[in-house]
Amino acid sequence: MLCDLANLSTDLHQPAHMALAEHWLDLFYGESRQIPGLQAIDPIRLGRHLPDICILDHEDGDVFRFRLAGETVIELYGRDVRRLRLDEVAPQPSFDRYRALAHMILERPAGLLHGLSGMIAAWNYSVAFERLSLPLLGRDGRIRHIISATVARRQDDDRVTAEYQHIYAIPLRRSAGEAPAQHRPPAY
Repeated sequence: MLCDLANLSTDLHQPAHMALAEHWLDLFYGESRQIPGLQAIDPIRLGRHLPDICILDHEDGDVFRFRLAGETVIELYGRDVRRLRLDEVAPQPSFDRYRALAHMILERPAGLLHGLSGMIAAWNYSVAFERLSLPLLGRDGRIRHIISATVARRQDDDRVTAEYQHIYAIPLRRSAGEAPAQHRPPAY
């Protein structure tokens, strides 16, 4: 479902998602509607939610590498995924889905709130989880990173809702005379 970025804060219910969105939106609107840079992220603003945070670097093509992975993310994947490529961590067909979503976040650009389910190796059972992902600029000014907060259970310890997807189109400020960016539709 395509959603307005202005609704992002009101659509969130998980504390980790709310903290990440609030910080990202403060940076976005503080930069006159420009996607924040990776270096602008303040870990203190994310505080107690850092275990739920991961950052993916887009190296080229379909290569995405975990720059950072909090304890919750490491537990979900059953091992330390820092410095590993996404294709080394996510088996097929999950990798194809994650790769398509990552490209959509970077190319559109868009925020993504989605639910999914999967087998958690460390827990030895399938669990539903929710993830909020937002794009970040690299030092070169290109959208090259994705910061995400992943939550496996609601605060009241109920299971999260499984499969759904909300895409938040990010309206960027354009220079005078600049044509709108051409975006390929996401391949799901």
